Amino acid sequence: MENSIIKVLLVDDDEDDYLITSDLIEEIERTKFKMEWCASFFGALEIINQHRHDVYLIDYRLGPHSGLELITKAINEGCNAPMILLTGQGDSEVDIMAMEAGSTDYLVKGQLDSAILERTIRYALQRKRSEDLQSALFKISEATNLSHNLEDLLATIHKVLGTLIDSTNFCVALYDKSSKEYSFPYMADKCAIEENANSILKKSLINHIRRCGKPTLLERNSLNEIIADKGVQPGDDTPLISIGVPLHTAQGINGVVMLHSYTNENLYTKKDLDLLAFVSGHIAMAIERKKSEAEIKDLAKFPSENPNPVLRISSEGIILYANKASLPLLDEWQADIGDAIPEKLHECLLAILKEENTCEKEISFGEKSYAFTFSPAIEQNYINIYAQDISARKQAEKQRKKLQEQLTRAERMESLGVLAGGVAHDLNNILGPLVAYPEIIKMKLPPESPIRDEISKIEKSAQRAADVVQDLLTMARRGRYDMAPLSFNDVVNSYLQSTDYNNLESKYASTNLICKLDENIPRINGSAPHLYKVIMNLVMNACEAMPDGGELIVKTECHNLDRLSSGFNNIKIGDYVILTISDTGHGITKKDQRHLFEPFYTKKKMGSSGSGLGLAIVYGVTKDHNGYIDVISEIGQGTDFILYFPAITNDNFCEKENQTVTDIHGSEKVLVVDDLEDQRELASLVLTNLGYDVHAAANGHEAIEYLRQHDADIIILDMIMEDNFDGLDTYREIIKIKPGHKAIIASGFSATDRVKEAERLGVGKYIRKPYTMQTLGIAIREVLDTPKTRRQETVHA
Repeated sequence: MENSIIKVLLVDDDEDDYLITSDLIEEIERTKFKMEWCASFFGALEIINQHRHDVYLIDYRLGPHSGLELITKAINEGCNAPMILLTGQGDSEVDIMAMEAGSTDYLVKGQLDSAILERTIRYALQRKRSEDLQSALFKISEATNLSHNLEDLLATIHKVLGTLIDSTNFCVALYDKSSKEYSFPYMADKCAIEENANSILKKSLINHIRRCGKPTLLERNSLNEIIADKGVQPGDDTPLISIGVPLHTAQGINGVVMLHSYTNENLYTKKDLDLLAFVSGHIAMAIERKKSEAEIKDLAKFPSENPNPVLRISSEGIILYANKASLPLLDEWQADIGDAIPEKLHECLLAILKEENTCEKEISFGEKSYAFTFSPAIEQNYINIYAQDISARKQAEKQRKKLQEQLTRAERMESLGVLAGGVAHDLNNILGPLVAYPEIIKMKLPPESPIRDEISKIEKSAQRAADVVQDLLTMARRGRYDMAPLSFNDVVNSYLQSTDYNNLESKYASTNLICKLDENIPRINGSAPHLYKVIMNLVMNACEAMPDGGELIVKTECHNLDRLSSGFNNIKIGDYVILTISDTGHGITKKDQRHLFEPFYTKKKMGSSGSGLGLAIVYGVTKDHNGYIDVISEIGQGTDFILYFPAITNDNFCEKENQTVTDIHGSEKVLVVDDLEDQRELASLVLTNLGYDVHAAANGHEAIEYLRQHDADIIILDMIMEDNFDGLDTYREIIKIKPGHKAIIASGFSATDRVKEAERLGVGKYIRKPYTMQTLGIAIREVLDTPKTRRQETVHA
């Protein structure tokens, strides 16, 4: 780019650094630069997306963002210009991250001078140009093997060429020596010549290029000269500039490839002509191959400039010939011309020589995979091999397979979530009587009754079953979360002082607990019961990983982070409360770590130690708290589970006074709405025993009609009822006739967005089935004893 202006965008939020860089740019004499400056992350991204610059200089620090973020985002949004990262000091780790993000190079500001800056920019541009050219040649070569016909091949070549040079007006003309006529297998020119107008073509620019026999740049002056001197007739619309290259083959010139511009007389340069001339060799070879597969195979025997390996091997397995592109393959074999090929390839050759047929096979050597085309020459006692490096394609296929597996796993988790939700609804309705009736039965039994213990055991078992159903919902991330500011240390201490932990501690008496809780950590917004389960599952796993004893470390702290301990940096920068639970146990294999959080993936004996849902619950709860998880483990070295939860930075939370409901009895009128008869009967019996005046309705429409004629102090409303008319639809109609009516939703399904919408409209509480008499009674008293307030409707955009 010696004779053109290189457009540079500097992205740096420090004006002093901008002035220093600007001075360095001005000191460069050999190359002309035009530099623009942008000081903000999003402003720079907007400018980059306009694709106006040749190269970008990006500072590592950009306020709350980083240059690495900008580079990654710009590349993902389609920028392919070189990007050079600038930083205040040398750091090999930053250098590695810069390369991984897609940066072309990495410069330290304090070590910059104009020579280094110019050299780096020029190298980045040249490297980008070289990479684009190599990529284009690879795609042309790949298209030659994969395209079904000549038209498809030329369409692909046109598209690939457009990444290197303006090819808006592009045509390929083939010349038949016997008929002395042209044909156009591909034409993308606004002034296309009719294919049957060969009398005109013989006086055209295309014919001039073919007869000239060399690459030609035709600017306006030279166009006028050949029109005047050579009798050329360019057509109805003379281009302002053209470049044309004859297509040379072993049989001579078989055609011409041309590019025109009718609007910009400076569109092409000598470098563009050289580029087209370089690529034309591959275009000519591709065309010849598609015209005649037999001729192409013959021509491909000794293509010294072919970008793919071409070899000739004797029947004894000795390398007779190898082109330049074969060098990496020979290096892999640790062989040269005159040496023997690898044994597995020789065995393949012997089988092909016996069959005497051309065939194709895929063979891998080291990390490289090749598609080999074997063409035996039996009489000459050798075999020609045309190879294509398909490692990238294989890697892409592997990546696609991996992504497909991830998608399948995600779909499986989603299906499990749907299943869990449906099962929970049905099971909770089934468990309802088992949870509630024991309370009622015990109320009616005398204290000395011998069956009270048996009834209590039924009650506890039913409640445990209900808890398992709730675990399914939590794992599937469909559970009910009542989020509030809380101290993570309080949750940790609550578990460590619980019966659950005391039982675990007695079972693993040789395990030594080390507790390191930072008393100054801020609050987080969370659900204490769910976080309690997270801690319980992780501590239980840690203890089970140390059957012969060891150290269990529970630690809390707070740090400002822009990445996790594992190096994962796609997180929201900010303050995080960090929970670390470490053990000195047997560790987790790399294979098992990949499946760690999948439900029911467990190495434990099912039924004797957990259900296989523990870590799935940990994952679901952490994600629902907008948190992250790191797992660091080595076999024989123990395991660290590190959980990160966003901290509340402006904590003005005040504890509310505890409101304890001491008496759950009442005499008000209650309307129970449920589509299941046994659920209506259960609720009616529970409420009647608490002293309420109860009426039941089998669906929402029946409830609405009842309320048109009668009064009720509160409604107990099921969520899932008639098709297209659920609890939310019912409540919407009720508040039209009785605004602000008090209600409770009691559902065996998880709390959905429709439940939240019902709460927004005025429903005072949500309780999940199966509920106990105490749970239902407390909920009714809390809602009934709360004064009516007019709710402000939220307007949804």
